[in-house]
Amino acid sequence: MSDPQRTPDILRIARNLPEGTALIYRHFGAGNRVGIAEELRQIAFARNLQFLIGQDADLAAHIGADGVHLPERALGQGAGLRARYPDWLLTGAAHSKQAVKHCAKNRLDVAILSPIFPSESKSADQPIGVEFLADMVKTMHIPIMALGGISAVTAAELYAIGAAGIAGVSMFVSAYDP
Repeated sequence: MSDPQRTPDILRIARNLPEGTALIYRHFGAGNRVGIAEELRQIAFARNLQFLIGQDADLAAHIGADGVHLPERALGQGAGLRARYPDWLLTGAAHSKQAVKHCAKNRLDVAILSPIFPSESKSADQPIGVEFLADMVKTMHIPIMALGGISAVTAAELYAIGAAGIAGVSMFVSAYDP
């Protein structure tokens, strides 16, 4: 996931991500978002990355992204986006059991649950913990990815309890921003 403060050179990071990774570009209204999104789409195509745009379906459609990531406050848009773009990958941010249910109800492909561990993100609340994630994985009818404070050490634990994947900002910056 991109973050304007923690991933200032998202193009360089994208060029170094391993094949098969998904990249979520969250532009937060940046003036140069179209140009950056177009460059990221080219990188994603060349490197076999899945490429999603954060919350901006119009930009995703304009540049031919693989889908959209919705913030928790916009999860209700999922069903409409699914109807309009049936082939898109749709993910949603979730910070509670209710939000994970909302992701499933609105036909999203994946719920990204956070923060699992203490996070460097300014917007992160108190960590929900591995036990909560494990319970969600067992009881919800949607794949759940983990986000927040994840490291190479904790990633194995998250996969062991059934997380569909891991998401991050700082972890990937330190690994793929030479």
